[in-house]
Amino acid sequence: MKSRVVFLSVKENFPQQLKNGEDTFEINFDIPIPVEIKDENEDINISIANLNMDMIFSGMLRVIEEKQVKQELIDYYCKLLLFLRPDIADELNKLKEQGLAEENYLQAYNLVKEGKAQEALSLIQIFLESYPLVWSGWFILGWALRILYRWEDAKAALLKAIELDSENNGNSNTRNELAICLMETSDYTGAKRELETALKEDPFNIKIISNLAVLALKTGNEDEAKAYFKKVLEIDSDDPLAKKYFL
Repeated sequence: MKSRVVFLSVKENFPQQLKNGEDTFEINFDIPIPVEIKDENEDINISIANLNMDMIFSGMLRVIEEKQVKQELIDYYCKLLLFLRPDIADELNKLKEQGLAEENYLQAYNLVKEGKAQEALSLIQIFLESYPLVWSGWFILGWALRILYRWEDAKAALLKAIELDSENNGNSNTRNELAICLMETSDYTGAKRELETALKEDPFNIKIISNLAVLALKTGNEDEAKAYFKKVLEIDSDDPLAKKYFL
């Protein structure tokens, strides 16, 4: 069963300061805590008050590994993990050895997020020359190529990311990006397969659900598209794409 990460507020449930002997750690109440939820049927509104620490540790480690948040948050989670679990230093160092703190990787990731995919390409290619087995590097390459409408090149990079990400069999973001490329090359069957697989892992991801709706429209299934757009609006009532096609 696929797990997912949710971010929970600490404002009402954490002390202002954590203590470990004479050492202290100041909690930043503006930064949510990532928690890994292994049961997909578990209440999405779960409170941080009834969690065990293993869920918090695994959530922070996963966010650090997948780099789906800003670098300053990753730095904060690393410091918090090391304070709570000094024995985890080797695991964090292993992540750094995989190049995820390497400057070319970080710059490429931020450039793609800003829509500057062409600028990101040379940086991520340099990164992959040194770290060819890091799946997230191939994901960033595929993401950049997809933004540049280089569908076949993007597809190849994203398939490589899925191949290397053997532990997760490709995460939902990778499969969502791959599905867009497949749609654009008229492989609607493949696109649907990737999106449905991604949705099982991340059932509340609006991007995935919206792409399923778009795919349904492309294949002439308006009723299915409306059902997906309705689900989007249940999660985010202000989503502009869903409002355009459903309301």
